[in-house]
Amino acid sequence: MNPFMDINYHRLTRLLVIGAFLCLLSVSGIVSAGDNLFEADVPVAGQQPDLRTAYMRTALQEVLVRVTGQPEVLTRDPVRAMLDSPERFVQQYRYYTVPESTPPRLMLRVSFDGGSIKQALRQQGVAYWGKTERPETLLWLAVEDGGTRYIVSAQDNSDAARELQAAARQRGIPLLLPLMDLEDQSQVRFTDVWGGFFDGLLAASARYKPGDVMIGRIHRGPSGGWEARWDMPDGRDSGSWRGNGDQLGDVLRAGINTLSERLASGFAVAGAGSVAGMTSITVGDVHTLAAFARADEYLSSLTAVRRLALERVDGSTLQYTLQLAGSLDGLTQTLAIGTVLELSPGGAPGAYRMRQ
Repeated sequence: MNPFMDINYHRLTRLLVIGAFLCLLSVSGIVSAGDNLFEADVPVAGQQPDLRTAYMRTALQEVLVRVTGQPEVLTRDPVRAMLDSPERFVQQYRYYTVPESTPPRLMLRVSFDGGSIKQALRQQGVAYWGKTERPETLLWLAVEDGGTRYIVSAQDNSDAARELQAAARQRGIPLLLPLMDLEDQSQVRFTDVWGGFFDGLLAASARYKPGDVMIGRIHRGPSGGWEARWDMPDGRDSGSWRGNGDQLGDVLRAGINTLSERLASGFAVAGAGSVAGMTSITVGDVHTLAAFARADEYLSSLTAVRRLALERVDGSTLQYTLQLAGSLDGLTQTLAIGTVLELSPGGAPGAYRMRQ
């Protein structure tokens, strides 16, 4: 008998088995965080059926860039073939008018079949960047606009904050902005961000537990346009780049797009249809059925995991065997940026526990 259990079909069986072992009291639901990677909104001129295919193609282009992380993917023959018939990937669509828009702006929201898109990309060996492979990125952004200086926060309603949120949604980036509450204000000033004092900013970032930290500085140049510098001072994605443009939104969008491409180059799983090997991991501190369900659902959702088998239960520790579709290094990197598991202190390689 094949030791691997089909992830989708047998997940409920594993839940029942582990429940018998752990003698647990209650179950809580698992809430998926973040926007739907397979949904896109595009502006339209009307609801005529003869225009709908073109609008759906535009929506599918946005989704394909989002789930691969690379705009140039649209020029590849396998992806161009997908775009020839976008309707075959559509689950549902609806038209709506943007509230309080003057004049009224008509939009088309298209929801695509994520499983079909993922399978089509896998079959063609195109890299796929799933939701669980996306680190939460904390952005410290200092803006200088004439005589006005400010750090963009999660609380403000500035043009910069709105543009950042829209750009992050379009690329599927889990973007965090600092609260800039009393705790942040006691550690971070505008000059800290503007001057690039990375050590202090990284220390202030610890409370947010981000997977990555990005620092931006943007100001008006001599010609009246905007100039930006972006830095990622820590981790495997460290580096810096610059941007400029006439419109604030364009410059911010370009910064987020570059962030997306940098992250995808490290976390997207290439050739996900092939089997790379097998490995075993343990997950400790699993004291409730809800904790098991969370760990099990998380491991099952990883693009780098093709099949998953629960081998044994030892008290509050689970042992899994994983059949990989990506590399072991890729799996390790993905687990490191996740919010579900963490390495067990002083544990052997492959030893994890529920994140504290």
